[in-house]
Amino acid sequence: MRRILQLVLVTCLTACAVDVSELYLLPVGDQRLDTDAIQGIFEQKSSVRIRPADGVNRERPALELLAADKVDLAFVQNSNAFVPGVRVVLPAHKSLMHLLAREDLEGAEVDVALRGKTVYIVNNSQTGRTLLQVAARRRYLTDSDYRIVDTFVPGETDLLLYFGPVVAGLPPWYQPGYRFTTFQRAPGQHQESNPELISYLIPHMFSVTIPASTYDIPGNEIDIPTFGTDTLLVTRKDISENAIYELTRTLLEQKPRFTALAPQLFEGVNESFDPLELSFPLHRGARRYLARDEPSFLERYAEMINMLVYVTFLLLTGLLALARWRMRRKKDRIDTFYRRVLAIRDRAIGEDHGILLVELAALEQEAFDALIDERLAANESFRIFTDLMVRTRAELKSD
Repeated sequence: MRRILQLVLVTCLTACAVDVSELYLLPVGDQRLDTDAIQGIFEQKSSVRIRPADGVNRERPALELLAADKVDLAFVQNSNAFVPGVRVVLPAHKSLMHLLAREDLEGAEVDVALRGKTVYIVNNSQTGRTLLQVAARRRYLTDSDYRIVDTFVPGETDLLLYFGPVVAGLPPWYQPGYRFTTFQRAPGQHQESNPELISYLIPHMFSVTIPASTYDIPGNEIDIPTFGTDTLLVTRKDISENAIYELTRTLLEQKPRFTALAPQLFEGVNESFDPLELSFPLHRGARRYLARDEPSFLERYAEMINMLVYVTFLLLTGLLALARWRMRRKKDRIDTFYRRVLAIRDRAIGEDHGILLVELAALEQEAFDALIDERLAANESFRIFTDLMVRTRAELKSD
């Protein structure tokens, strides 16, 4: 008996235990993160455990790693094209294009020509590559007119393109001997990029300015016009709804703590955004958390439901009243047949029984015609009528 009680207790404790989910996050290449502190927040405040996915090939695009089930979470730009199976958790931060040129390049202080240059794209950013291709097309350049290199060589690589969050001061991706610059204007352009044009060329991209003195980098003594987009924390569609619900809840409720640890990554975390402006659908777990305070279906349509119930009740009451009226009407009609049969029987004393039998047969035919036409009901009253007919006919024949 004691053994059985122990087994029951263990079963109850197991059933009541919190489901702990481990999610593997693709590390952000150039960001210095206190991963232990971030993990500590999740361990204290939720049932989700965030682990860095250290063994993956970080040269592969984040969306490709997600689709291949190599990671569970990643930061990607909202300007990426839709990929089936990818879902959004929350917007995380804004990413901007940072273009640096070797200080000894001609025009580096103002703008540089892209033709003939070597370009290193930090973290192999797909969005940075797309921006570079758009800039080249706007200047009527082909892929052979410039070269993207895989390795940065100080003093030899002409341009350094970084697309990511703003990290004030001296960011980790900066290389000495380089300064902020912009691309030389396209032929015939009176101004560098209409602010609205970029959103047509690259969806969800917008024009933005890096304020002067944001960075301790030459060239940022003045405002720097550039482009940006929202960066999203994304996951896979098949990740548990409860796990993403917990992740979303913790990120929003503990945002001040996350922002203190990594402001460049979490400053944009919020729940006041338009899901229709995202390149990927919301994960069902995130959607459930964001809709937690919205009224339920019954609450939203309570008045309408009450009205429908009231109208239905009235209709049922009316139908029942109609059914009773029809039954009473049929009962009243069968009563007239009773009276007519009894009248024929009363006339048997002084009239010809043959004539009365003919009248009785006609009355019977009339009653059955009414029954067929549903003007009479085949119920106990009609059975009594037929019994009365049989007895009356028998009496007339016997006399």
